[in-house]
Amino acid sequence: MTTRDLQAEKLDLISWITQLQDISLIEKLKKLRHKNSTDTVNIPEWQQEEVNKRLKSIEKGEHSTRSWDEAKKDIFKK
Repeated sequence: MTTRDLQAEKLDLISWITQLQDISLIEKLKKLRHKNSTDTVNIPEWQQEEVNKRLKSIEKGEHSTRSWDEAKKDIFKK
């Protein structure tokens, strides 16, 4: 996902959240935000380097990606 795609996704989410009327869903989102802000995930250095390498490769167009829905169809068709 490019930086531009990521920004577009964020804007879509913000728009969706501002239109929410379901208080229970809003509360769940708030809990998720607070949970994630206090959790720390220790990712090994080698793994972070590999992720960065792959993201750069995707941004350069050297590799393509697909949506999770597309991947699920391919995985579970067997």
